[in-house]
Amino acid sequence: MLRPSRQPYPHDLAPKKHPAQPRAKATVRAVLDATARILARDGYDGVTTNHVAEAAGVSIGSLYEYFPNKQSIIAAALARELRQIADEVKGSMRTALALPDQPRGGIDHWMRGMMASLDRRSRLLRVAMREVPFFWDIPEARNLSETLQHIAQEGRRKSERVLHFDDPEADTYLLMTMCWAAILQTVLYRPAHLSRERLTRTLVDMVTKLL
Repeated sequence: MLRPSRQPYPHDLAPKKHPAQPRAKATVRAVLDATARILARDGYDGVTTNHVAEAAGVSIGSLYEYFPNKQSIIAAALARELRQIADEVKGSMRTALALPDQPRGGIDHWMRGMMASLDRRSRLLRVAMREVPFFWDIPEARNLSETLQHIAQEGRRKSERVLHFDDPEADTYLLMTMCWAAILQTVLYRPAHLSRERLTRTLVDMVTKLL
């Protein structure tokens, strides 16, 4: 389960600089794409700066222009994926709120959207959470829970006409915490005999009943 961390951002995880020009941005993007692929495929120990540079099609000198070491590249690649997850969860929530079948249709769409966002990165996330020793030091990782709570609270405020909570803030916090934990567990660690579709339907039923 994604959990917050109070540890400061280690200096050796920070990039040397951020790209400004289109060509530089393309170089860094290629490096992060290659890092994510290698990490998901070969695990943490399989990532080296030489392998990343070769897979990205850039020189090792270009790589070191932006990143001081392997750890900083991995941190940047995972941070990007986590930001994309948050953006996708927010976009899915906003689409869900516009659907006519409320609240069940909206809940179903949002749960499936969160499942899909994690499923696209399931191998990468599994490796990151099991093998990357500094995963919880990455700001996007330790702050993801809080980010998701902000998204959920926004959804609750915009759906007040169809959802009624006795304690809106606390109820939304607990529902989001339980749903995210269930979705993460389903995508990354579900038993083989329980299909994702079966678990998704059951989760939507449970949340609908709670509302």
